[in-house]
Amino acid sequence: MRRSSKISFFSRCSLILFALCCTLHANALQPSNAANIEPGQPTAAKKKPKSLKKDKAAHTEAPASSRATTIPDDYKLNMLIRTTIIAVSQANKTGNYSVLRDLGSPNFQIANSEAKLTDAFAEQRNAHIDLSPVLFFQPKLIRKPEIDGAGMLRLTGFVATQPNQVNFDLAFEHFQGEWRFFGLSVGTQHATPPSVSAQR
Repeated sequence: MRRSSKISFFSRCSLILFALCCTLHANALQPSNAANIEPGQPTAAKKKPKSLKKDKAAHTEAPASSRATTIPDDYKLNMLIRTTIIAVSQANKTGNYSVLRDLGSPNFQIANSEAKLTDAFAEQRNAHIDLSPVLFFQPKLIRKPEIDGAGMLRLTGFVATQPNQVNFDLAFEHFQGEWRFFGLSVGTQHATPPSVSAQR
């Protein structure tokens, strides 16, 4: 992994409106650049990330039959985080975002074409940032996982890789019995070295 970078994009559909924030709690992410893409806006347009505060006007409830109310166990949460980040890593390495798009929920696929994903991850791809070390480290959440009013599972945290840690902010939609990502933000920042006392 090389320089700090953060890539994010937001997925919207007529049934569910969800704003995925680019800023994490407790200054966990300090991005130098961000590419924000919203359906219906020109790809080149840059918009200020929206707040994570719940806004009834910005969410439409998903049909109860398609929603899950139980948060997955720790093992499943771990797998969701790792497989999503690895999917991003492989797409960046190959420059082919068709598989990454196919792994997302149907609403994610509607909102994001392969070309849009290619543009969104251009900076991260060109910087040759390697996200694969997340396979060897345990993801850490900076807040408890939750299912919001729109039925989205939200996972926010980091993986303490060195010299750069991987930050993530992921939203998953329940579809046909499984969680598939609906929105994501994955990037890196320079990791803070552990203190001397922590090493003892």
